[in-house]
Amino acid sequence: MKIVVIGSGTAGSNFALFMRKLDRKAEIIVIGKEPTMQYSPCALPHVISGTIEKPEDVIVFPNEFYERQKIEMMLGTEVKAIDRKRKVVITDKGEVPYDKLVLAVGSKAFVPPIRGGENEGVFTLKSLDDVRRIKAYIAERKPKKAIVIGAGLIGLEGAEAFAKLGMEVLVVELMDRLMPTMLDKDTVKLVQTEMENHGVSFRFGVGVSEIIGSPVEAVKIGEEEVPADLVLVATGVRANTDLAKQAGLEVNRGIVVNEHLQTGDPDIYAIGDCAEVIDAVTDGRILSQLGTSAVRMAKVAAEHIAGKDVSFRPVFNTAITELFDLEIGAFGITEERAKREGIEVVVGKFKGSTKPEYYPGGKPITVKLIFRKTDRKLIGGQIVGGERVWGRIMTLSALAQKGATVEDVAYLETAYAPPISPTIDPITVAAEMAQRRLR
Repeated sequence: MKIVVIGSGTAGSNFALFMRKLDRKAEIIVIGKEPTMQYSPCALPHVISGTIEKPEDVIVFPNEFYERQKIEMMLGTEVKAIDRKRKVVITDKGEVPYDKLVLAVGSKAFVPPIRGGENEGVFTLKSLDDVRRIKAYIAERKPKKAIVIGAGLIGLEGAEAFAKLGMEVLVVELMDRLMPTMLDKDTVKLVQTEMENHGVSFRFGVGVSEIIGSPVEAVKIGEEEVPADLVLVATGVRANTDLAKQAGLEVNRGIVVNEHLQTGDPDIYAIGDCAEVIDAVTDGRILSQLGTSAVRMAKVAAEHIAGKDVSFRPVFNTAITELFDLEIGAFGITEERAKREGIEVVVGKFKGSTKPEYYPGGKPITVKLIFRKTDRKLIGGQIVGGERVWGRIMTLSALAQKGATVEDVAYLETAYAPPISPTIDPITVAAEMAQRRLR
């Protein structure tokens, strides 16, 4: 069997490795635009800040590793088209036939039509080349004032990196707050305060119409010109769907796939940022553009091609980040989105400490849980705290994936030791708050 993968990022590289474990004889070819296989895009802001020393440090395995696995790599190669009738991938270096084809084509940074968006000193943050360009610009021009357009995860992590380098940072967001898809207004205030305490300022409800100067000298925000000498455009990403669309496959915001990650053509799969999967809360279609989702999709697609009866489960899009001294985790639906979707919910919220009150060193932690009123099931959660958010958000997400009710969370068996956690965990207290409202 000849399996061709288009895309050498997290989804494509992991698929090739999973496939090789399952089938030692299959011919596996990975076609990618970049000169390397998988690296960690989530680590890129930490390369800018200097926490990770070199861009090359985020490459997971050298190309030689894949060669030892007998995975053929066609890197630095652009795919022009897919001929489904002939089962051939057409590249700028010739044609590649396939028996099974996996589209792991990822996503691209979305750049709105801002005048001056191509000027020197204006960057996106999506690839290793982006980081190299940013670091070279910082080294040469030593910018003092950075403006970040967009207050999602990439924008905020970029803002943190610039602030750690000593820059004055302003984040501009067209919506009325930061992290609008991940957190509700009440929990997001904690994040904004933390960033403001570290010198990052914000402008909400206004857009950027022009970037002035090349190199950058100022940014026009609304009607005001604000001095700046570096601009990061972090206004989101868009799934790469052009190849699939040209091949006649169904495309919405992403490439439409079934539970086995097959497109309308059973010999073509789509995985990673480009694939449109099922939302665990609404049963609608959603993009799951997370590294963890990419790896799970890669595993499911490889196992299905190998003949196993496996399915990719609906997603809660569990995510976590750290901004300065604050950890932020979330999964499922927000309270605000639930209202937009017409889902009646009950919320439990608790602000406590990560350790017992009598034990020194505890840090504030806020837990917000969202339960669907009709069946009392956990469908969303947000945690913002100074430490140990990861374990709690993972626990809650796992409970939601298993259909846990408010009672399941309220009576959850948790672990306790004074240096680590309180006797009654904040997540169970938040569930009790919701339980009272449901009686």
